[in-house]
Amino acid sequence: MDRQQQKKRRRPDSNLIPFRLDAAFFFERAVRHLDRHNLQNALKYFRKAVEYEPDNPVNHCNLAGVLSEMGSFEESNRILENVLESIDPQMYECYFYMANNWANLGDYDKAEEYAARYLDLEPQGEFAQDAEEMLQILIEEFGGGEVLRQRLAEREAERREQDLPRKLLEQGKFMEAVAHLQKTIEQHPELTAPRNNLSLAYYYLGRLDKAVEIAREVLVIDPGNLHARCNLAVYLQHLERTDELAVLLEGLRKVYPLQFDQCYKLATTMGILGEHQVAHRLFLQMARWSEQPDAPLLHCVAASACNSGHYGLARRIWKDIQLLDPDGEVAPFYLRALEEAEAAGIEMRQVSYHYQIPFNEQVRRIQEQMRMGKPGNWRNDPLIRSSLFWALQHGELETKIQVIQTFALIADREVEQALREFVCRPNELEQLKLLAIYVLKHIGADGPFTDVPALNKDWKAILEKARAAVEAYADHLGDVTCRIWSDFLVQSLQQPPQIASLNTWAAGLAYFTLRLHGISVTQAAVAERFGVSPSSVSKIFRQIGQTLES
Repeated sequence: MDRQQQKKRRRPDSNLIPFRLDAAFFFERAVRHLDRHNLQNALKYFRKAVEYEPDNPVNHCNLAGVLSEMGSFEESNRILENVLESIDPQMYECYFYMANNWANLGDYDKAEEYAARYLDLEPQGEFAQDAEEMLQILIEEFGGGEVLRQRLAEREAERREQDLPRKLLEQGKFMEAVAHLQKTIEQHPELTAPRNNLSLAYYYLGRLDKAVEIAREVLVIDPGNLHARCNLAVYLQHLERTDELAVLLEGLRKVYPLQFDQCYKLATTMGILGEHQVAHRLFLQMARWSEQPDAPLLHCVAASACNSGHYGLARRIWKDIQLLDPDGEVAPFYLRALEEAEAAGIEMRQVSYHYQIPFNEQVRRIQEQMRMGKPGNWRNDPLIRSSLFWALQHGELETKIQVIQTFALIADREVEQALREFVCRPNELEQLKLLAIYVLKHIGADGPFTDVPALNKDWKAILEKARAAVEAYADHLGDVTCRIWSDFLVQSLQQPPQIASLNTWAAGLAYFTLRLHGISVTQAAVAERFGVSPSSVSKIFRQIGQTLES
């Protein structure tokens, strides 16, 4: 029978089972040969398995294992490196296999490095005990340990670097925290914790737009992230986006966290959002979890009770706090406030969940310390600092003035940067900007801060007129005039100049500059140039001089 007839006899409904060659087939054949210690055939079939399934990292690792058994350690390492670089970066056991290969090649430092790297990534992994034993042998038998010590030092440095932004936030150094957190996010874009902290840092600085933006970024990466959801809810409340907040709040009410830190975050958030009954339930739950609740946690229980109308319970808890923290000022403050409210027959004002006296009381004490010339420990208090930064962004006029004056006492790099940014904001009052520039000069910040005359169109016009006059005598006197005018305006903060005539002020400024630099010119000549009286030039000349000398 010829071949054509044979083909005709094969029908689709034939009982013959087609023979399929796939990766599983070659894998089974390879394992069978490996069990018989036939390494050559095992190698051949593992290579076939890799050809049929090139994206399966297990096939590559099996191939690398056979090569290692055959003494081809370098080729085995090349395959394992390819797995980590191109196929599955999280197949951490490759580091352990490579450590064995390097040990067999006699490169004990690299063997130590890869074994340590495996333990870093998989401390409870399948080969963790073997890796520990390998490190012990490498150190005891071959005098190693330097690589391991170096890696431990690097890990400690990384840990400190990761902890630094958190410490900066706790210290109220929010701008420094922003810089470090941005760097961390660039290095580890997949992590959500640094983004949550960055969002909070912007919130503390009053940058709600950035805070919201980054909180949303976290929720794109991890839609269920509780910290980001809580943060966003607080931001939406400040922005009065009630519809969006209502949806988010409905979901948060249904959350029952099982971890202490998540429970604390949710409880505090619900308290801020006015959900005091929910906050009270959560804080009570945390108190039950704790063998000996500390004073800050008990204050949260008392605050949520008080804000829910349970005054008797709040009073009992604050009295307990007095026993726990006899030198503390929080419990006595709120006990007095509660007594005063009950005596007056009015509801108690909402109690803050922070274990500190209210911010307005803090400001009153700060101002008292300022008047008495006493130092205070409030300069590094993160809650006070965040409140000051927030007030500089969102406060009323009088509040902003108080904040800028208070910044003169803090006088650190954070304050300097905040004031520099404030001066550049287009919508702030020019007098506030002048006050900020005055404080910058007072704390010794390096200029230039901004073009002060440009803050006001009349100030700018006076400078332009005066510059044109003095530059007729010497070109460099134009810049000198600008510095004199800027200094005068800053020094005149308490009594801003009354501008009745631009030409009169320009003439007085020009005459002051020329006389200061020894240019022989009369008041009459300058007055004639500007079309004003010599007596008015003399009056402005004296006012500028007296202000700059004071």
